[in-house]
Amino acid sequence: MAFRPITNEEGKVVLVPAKASIAFVKGDALLDDGAGFFDKATSGSNIDVYYVADETITSASTDGATLLNVIPVAGVRFEVDMSNTPTQTQAGLDVDLSAAGTVDSSAVTDQLFHVEQFVLPLSSKKAIGFFVRGAPNS
Repeated sequence: MAFRPITNEEGKVVLVPAKASIAFVKGDALLDDGAGFFDKATSGSNIDVYYVADETITSASTDGATLLNVIPVAGVRFEVDMSNTPTQTQAGLDVDLSAAGTVDSSAVTDQLFHVEQFVLPLSSKKAIGFFVRGAPNS
């Protein structure tokens, strides 16, 4: 379960300092922990997502000791796994993350990911969209 880039991802991988002792999975949405280190985004974090992990790795036990390969999210559309089975009327909504690698189309409090469309059939639990800027409800 993860965010998978479907546009503009070629050649844009960068390195960022990782938060200590985190098991990152390729495709995890990442956020700045406030001290300049990157951690996995969570449900209810309501902080802009600037990167998606481009590798699966567990970071070292010291903040910043591990440099994590990431994909910047600006201008990139993603296919993402969902924690719920959506309804077609939820297309076009700004929705919440349910974990670092999934969104919940029925949760619209934090509005961090814009769903452009769903991958059919709806039972596949996949959406296509992009990350919203400005954490509108923070």
